[in-house]
Amino acid sequence: MLVRILTALITVPIIIACVYFGGVAFLLLVLALAIASINEFYNMMQKKDFRPAYWVGNFFTIFFIVFAYYALKKNWEPAHSAILTGSALVTMVATLFLKRPKEAIVDIAVTFLGMFYIGWFFSYFLFIRALTERGAYLLFLLITIWALDVVAYFFGTKFGKHKLFPSVSPKKTIEGAAAGFMVCLVAAGIFGYYAGFDMTHSLILGALIGFVAQLSDLVESLIKRDAGVKDSSSLVPGHGGVLDRMDSFILTAPVVYYYLVWVILR
Repeated sequence: MLVRILTALITVPIIIACVYFGGVAFLLLVLALAIASINEFYNMMQKKDFRPAYWVGNFFTIFFIVFAYYALKKNWEPAHSAILTGSALVTMVATLFLKRPKEAIVDIAVTFLGMFYIGWFFSYFLFIRALTERGAYLLFLLITIWALDVVAYFFGTKFGKHKLFPSVSPKKTIEGAAAGFMVCLVAAGIFGYYAGFDMTHSLILGALIGFVAQLSDLVESLIKRDAGVKDSSSLVPGHGGVLDRMDSFILTAPVVYYYLVWVILR
């Protein structure tokens, strides 16, 4: 626990500073998190005897994020459909060189899943960051999810009696999930003021984040369960892997982004 706390005390200020100041520092942060995460994901798939095309997945993960960065800087309209089509084509052709014709379908699927799950969804961090001058919306997302995760973990450990989803994550409890959700609402109500939201939008976003973030966490738990591993890696002292720390954000970021642009900023 001491290592876990010390790691958080070191990394959280760095993350907040990168989000606040933006620019190349934030781009490099997202790239570092994404590259670590996709390789952790592919390493887990290797344990299932799948053979993802690492170089293709890493290339497009970097491409998705860098493209998003320059699309925002130069006011380009992100060509989402064209990028996805191109990445799918390259992935399918790349499997010709993996020399596993009998497992080609699953290798294609795993390669594409990794770069979509990591690279594509991580690019939404840049889109959310760009909506405000100092990244207030993204800081709002970070703080609410961190509050949720911390409270769900400690409350569930101390008071949890009923398993939330035992076939996927044996340690998560209904009590911990409920406490995390309620604290997420409170954090959203408090920090929504600093992000410029009225109370209604703050609470709606808090509810969305509190629900989707826990589903996103469970999705990564399912992947680890299937791969037969406890953590995605041991890269982050006391916390497991980078993907383990990012799991709650991956599916939540797109949901929050579209709520912001379709409802709040329209």
